[in-house]
Amino acid sequence: MRPRITALAAALLAPVFLASARGVVQTRAPRGDADWPMFRHDAAGTGHSALAQITAGNVAKLSRAWTYSLQSATPAPATGRGGAGGPNSEATPIVVNGVMYLAAANRVVALEPETGKEVWQHDVSGGAPSRRGVAYWPGDGEHAPRIVFTAGRRLIALDAKTGALERSFGRDGEVDMTVPYNSVPFIHDRVIVVGANTPPGAIGGVGNPRAFDVRTGAKVWEFTSVAQPNQPGHDTWKGDSWKDRLGVNAWPFYFTVDAARGLLYVPLASPIPGAYGGDREGANLFGNSVVALDIATGRYRWHFQTIHHDLWDADPPAPPGLFDIARGGRTIPALALTTKSGYVYVLNRETGQPIFGVEERAVAKSDVPGEHAFPTQPFPVKPAPIARNDYKAADLVTESDTTAEHAAACREIVEKDGVYNAGPFT
Repeated sequence: MRPRITALAAALLAPVFLASARGVVQTRAPRGDADWPMFRHDAAGTGHSALAQITAGNVAKLSRAWTYSLQSATPAPATGRGGAGGPNSEATPIVVNGVMYLAAANRVVALEPETGKEVWQHDVSGGAPSRRGVAYWPGDGEHAPRIVFTAGRRLIALDAKTGALERSFGRDGEVDMTVPYNSVPFIHDRVIVVGANTPPGAIGGVGNPRAFDVRTGAKVWEFTSVAQPNQPGHDTWKGDSWKDRLGVNAWPFYFTVDAARGLLYVPLASPIPGAYGGDREGANLFGNSVVALDIATGRYRWHFQTIHHDLWDADPPAPPGLFDIARGGRTIPALALTTKSGYVYVLNRETGQPIFGVEERAVAKSDVPGEHAFPTQPFPVKPAPIARNDYKAADLVTESDTTAEHAAACREIVEKDGVYNAGPFT
């Protein structure tokens, strides 16, 4: 039995932790209107709007104003009202200058937020766009504002006003990223940052985060997420186990940036295979880490690893939220990184050093043949885990918790297969 907090739950709990922390001043972009310009509203990932018209006292009185189908445009939809068929949408719409933009099955659409009326739609040939949304770039005087999104391994730019392909971007509006990314591109200044969705196979995929010029589509930088011979952390891979290693990819839906410091925070996944590490002894950097990069150049600044030699697929499910802590008469630039293991790591976002302390504690050895579990793991001193991560057979449901049949079925499973849980990281 492997206790874990789900990726969705951990991602949702990050802003809850930030909002409830004492002595915290969140860093947010200025808000002058009702825009929601990014996936999580702002570069700090707060997911917060200062609008106050809807409150706890009147939210129950809300009623539907309009609907729009997010399904495929084939067969042809009713005029301005979407279509039928195709994959489901998981997008968070963005709203910029009074226009809503979102991905909808095999289309990207612009809508009037007040009415749901279509402003334009762009049909994506050769595959659906990311169901998780699109990004907006405001332009720079020479170039008009753009909508940027991914479709498989393609990075595509549209004119934000018309929905037409921006032919000056890449090759006729598209760039081949070489690796698919199924989430929202992150745009800061003139740089587009994307992650990678590598398959959960054996060995051979490259999950490096990359950046492209939002004007031309030219690659700006690529950070090698499996530490190479010229990188710090290379000695955390025994022998040649780093070569052609799959995983350690930036799969979460978005990134966060400290704009004042020019730092991009990248959450990186577990190495593959994720449940066995006999062929990759060592701590395996930069797996299960948050890495701070110079967003303009991709240059490494610091890292913090949440699990050494992961055997539980317990990588960070979301980038860290950024905020400031008032402590001892000074302001500390901070971030909070949630994990599937239920731990929250609060770090100085300039240096990567823990603010409330992290202790390396001994953990149980593995009894799997050929496996060498890492002898210690990092336990944050504060805050307490946001999810339970230690279970025993005695913790099974009982008849008073559920039904007699359900409790009996659970007991039968444990009696047949046993329960192995010697605490966290087992």
